[in-house]
Amino acid sequence: MDNTMKAPSMQDLHTVRVLILCALVILLEGFDLQAAGVSVPRLAPHFHLLPGQIGLFLGASAIGVFLAAALGGVLADRFGRKPVLVAGVALFGLASLSTMLATGLGTLMVARFFTGIGLGAAMPVVIALASDHSPVEMKKRAVGFIYCAIPIGGMLSSVVISIEAFGKSWRPVYAVGGIAPIVIAPMLALLVPKALPSAATRPRTETGPRLRVISGLLGSGQAATTLYLWVATFSTLVVMYLLLGWMPSLLGAMGFSKQQAQYAQMLFNLGGSLGTAAGGYLLDRKFLYSTPAAAYVGLAIFLALLGFGSLTVNSALVVAFGVGAAVLIGQGVLYAFAPLCYPASIRNTGVGATVAAGRLGTIAGPLLAGALLSGGRTAAQVLIVLVPITLFAGLMSLFVVREIKRKEAASVKPAVVADSAAGTG
Repeated sequence: MDNTMKAPSMQDLHTVRVLILCALVILLEGFDLQAAGVSVPRLAPHFHLLPGQIGLFLGASAIGVFLAAALGGVLADRFGRKPVLVAGVALFGLASLSTMLATGLGTLMVARFFTGIGLGAAMPVVIALASDHSPVEMKKRAVGFIYCAIPIGGMLSSVVISIEAFGKSWRPVYAVGGIAPIVIAPMLALLVPKALPSAATRPRTETGPRLRVISGLLGSGQAATTLYLWVATFSTLVVMYLLLGWMPSLLGAMGFSKQQAQYAQMLFNLGGSLGTAAGGYLLDRKFLYSTPAAAYVGLAIFLALLGFGSLTVNSALVVAFGVGAAVLIGQGVLYAFAPLCYPASIRNTGVGATVAAGRLGTIAGPLLAGALLSGGRTAAQVLIVLVPITLFAGLMSLFVVREIKRKEAASVKPAVVADSAAGTG
């Protein structure tokens, strides 16, 4: 019996290297997503910001990400992924550092907007990279692996802002959030491959002219897939970002202490990190329908429990963990599906458009909560409103799976016919 361990192949090492680099970029995004939120209690008094102005500050980055996500995908398809990724990460770092130099709301918004531009350009590239540079049997798991870094980054931003040595200053979180991307950008320039390692793993490309963007996304046979994917991603991120921004406040309004609400937010992030990794694994095990179905139904149940149930502290913490796991599984699933929905010639564009559609949800979610609360709805009622949105997003995700399976079946038939013809020749 041979007890020797199999040495990792060059392909294995290549995949690990790419996934680690992509996960670092995603972690930076997670750090920034919550950096603005955790800095607001210190930043707002310093600049004398009113509630409406705080909303503008928080929304400026999301607008930048939305605008850059689609453009970043187009530029990556035209000029290559690597230069777009490196430039996006470097811009993100410089803009984060510039936040510390802000003198008022206007300069704060400009800095946050360009932070979003950098992030939005990089996000579609890392999702496509993780999928394309992974073996067929772990493509979905790979996207789930890198996406689980988002809540980890969020937890790190909370740690940085709470370090006592920094006192009550809001600037350190932006210093860390700016220096880290500037350090990582040269690593990406050196270590991210320009192309796939072998022709055997390279996705098939069209032999004719490059598909035009509009026809590629919404042309014959593609429109349904794109629209299902966009709507599912938008709806999921409405729920996710409403919870990211408002969960502590909603729990506080429901009678939980500030410390208890913070624990719930931590468990939400922990559940999200574990959930995305588990979701990617289940997808690669061919549970394409059951994984999103279970995630969205579970999310609806957990939200209903928060809204309708009179929960103890311990049960609320368990539910918060479940909410985080379910919503991040749902979003991770959609990002894993996105590269599979488009041919190689427009894959970056397709993923970028999906990220951009989702970013509209990141803007709409917090605004929805604010509108509902301003209209007299209770915190519990806000959570209940999310239940039908969740179920609708889940239905759209199942339609995406159906479209992927249909295209896979259609691509197999010509190959079978060609093989049969070759065998009879």
